[in-house]
Amino acid sequence: MRRLAAGIAGLGLALTAGADGVPAALRDPTRPPLAQSHAAAPQEPTPVLSAVLTFNGKRTAIFNGRLVHAGSVVGAYTIESVLTDGVRYRRASETHELHLANTGSTMKKPAAEAPPAPSGVQ
Repeated sequence: MRRLAAGIAGLGLALTAGADGVPAALRDPTRPPLAQSHAAAPQEPTPVLSAVLTFNGKRTAIFNGRLVHAGSVVGAYTIESVLTDGVRYRRASETHELHLANTGSTMKKPAAEAPPAPSGVQ
């Protein structure tokens, strides 16, 4: 009879156990609830544009580390067009543009020519 009573009591505690597996009678009421362990949807990283290249009149770009052209798909991003200094892409039905940083004049100027040596000096 004692075993039966102990079994019923144990079953009662097991039925009142929370999601964390601890019976309600043994749970610390002052302890904050445990965080829900939902698997978060993987986040697509912020897009990165490394370069825009033009070869034989066709533009390509390095987008998230991949060589892309108009129509390329990289993860959740669809490249609509490659611009002179960036890309236009679509993600979740929204169109965005991403441009290269510091696209100001970065043309290197030739070094000044050395002045001619005075005559008679070698």
